Amino acid sequence: MEVFLEQFIEKERLPESFRTLVSEAYLPIADRLLTWKAKHSGQAPLLVGINGAQGTGKSTLAHFLAEFLKASAGLNVFVLSLDDLYMTKSERHLLAERVHPLLATRGVPGTHDVAMAMRLLDAMASWEAGEMKILRSPRFRKEMDDRVAARDWHSVDLPVDVVLFEGWCVSARPQPLEALESPVNAFESSADSEGIWRGFVNDALAGAYADLFARIDHTVLLRVPSFDCVLDWRREQEAKLHLSCADTGPSEGQHFMSESELIEFIAHFERLTRWMLVDMPSFAEVLVDFNRDRSFVGLSYGKGAA
Repeated sequence: MEVFLEQFIEKERLPESFRTLVSEAYLPIADRLLTWKAKHSGQAPLLVGINGAQGTGKSTLAHFLAEFLKASAGLNVFVLSLDDLYMTKSERHLLAERVHPLLATRGVPGTHDVAMAMRLLDAMASWEAGEMKILRSPRFRKEMDDRVAARDWHSVDLPVDVVLFEGWCVSARPQPLEALESPVNAFESSADSEGIWRGFVNDALAGAYADLFARIDHTVLLRVPSFDCVLDWRREQEAKLHLSCADTGPSEGQHFMSESELIEFIAHFERLTRWMLVDMPSFAEVLVDFNRDRSFVGLSYGKGAA
């Protein structure tokens, strides 16, 4: 375990304090996941949703679990990121022309290719021995704000035992209609004064996204203390993106957000993030709480956690 953890920390450029998070949260979640897997029936992989605001460590948790469960239990775990399911830039611009200009910006429900996600999960569930053992899964590059060419997509080795589906709004439910009446910030007041954008997002959650999220067997929530800390954490993500691209060199079409762009970008997520902090603890089975400084607070179990 020590060698595995040392290598993971080095690869992901994580602080030494990560060891505490592993022992007090990640390993108990891994044990819980093994329990879920043992009880899971049917041919489809166990599907676990991991929800959390920007900067909570969804991707880190998912990749730790995938690598740890492969090394310790021999499970084939695929990490499916909601970010990789964004519509292409051209598709979002068409949506913006047809519905509302804000839909050109990736992020909110309605800007993902849900049908592609459903087809991918169907392919994993229907795989039979003797069939092709490699599946391709889409890949999105944030610094280019677009999906990469199919030749550069992720490879999925079949059969898959567990899918970890991570994303900022994974398992989210639509808001009550009366909650849509008033804007939640100045951004909505000016850019969505008639409520068309937020209505479209809510309808998407009630429609295609509800069908997709209904496939999730269990949900893990990484809970922030409030929405107010999300901007600071997203700044850290942007800095990490800069570092990763510095290692590989600049690519054509790359763009990194300025401070003003970042503030406006985060404003797109405020409504739904605040709603999920209210609604999701009522049904998430595992909750991981953090302080404003991102230090670990505690692990708890909710409805249906057994």
